[in-house]
Amino acid sequence: MLKGKVVTLRPVEEEDLPVLYEYILDIENRGEFYPRHIQTLTELRKEFHEHGFWKDDFGLFVLVDNDSQKIIGTIFWFKIKSYLTELELGYIMYDSTSRSRGGTTEAVKLFTRYLFDTMQINRIRLCIATENRPSRRVAEKSGYKHEGTQRGAWWNLGRFYDMELYAVTRDDLSPA
Repeated sequence: MLKGKVVTLRPVEEEDLPVLYEYILDIENRGEFYPRHIQTLTELRKEFHEHGFWKDDFGLFVLVDNDSQKIIGTIFWFKIKSYLTELELGYIMYDSTSRSRGGTTEAVKLFTRYLFDTMQINRIRLCIATENRPSRRVAEKSGYKHEGTQRGAWWNLGRFYDMELYAVTRDDLSPA
């Protein structure tokens, strides 16, 4: 477990699946900038039993609120399928009452440090819709540097969005 002041990050456990499934079904709670894909409970359970949401090219932890001990979100990494040797992070705070309390920033910092400590990588990136100001603030507060705008790079909700590219390298982080 990765324990912070506001949230704890940990692998998914089987008893978490019903809670995660309810969050997955609540499309409106995802906001404008999170993909709309819905997964069935059968698919979710199958994935969990096959690899526990952790494999060579993808890994997911839940965010647990330290006060209530409730799952409030997820954070995940995936390998970029190209010539680049970097990872990309994604995250969502499903519980809207838990937003704007520093938990997402804390989760990104904890997860970034964990990935650099446990994987042979030198770069992690975030791709964030230009209009998604809260997520851009998370990136900046977490030590990620803005590298540029990817014009019309992401299709969601019937239109293309510009994406802001943020990244951090191993050398950017201060010692633990």
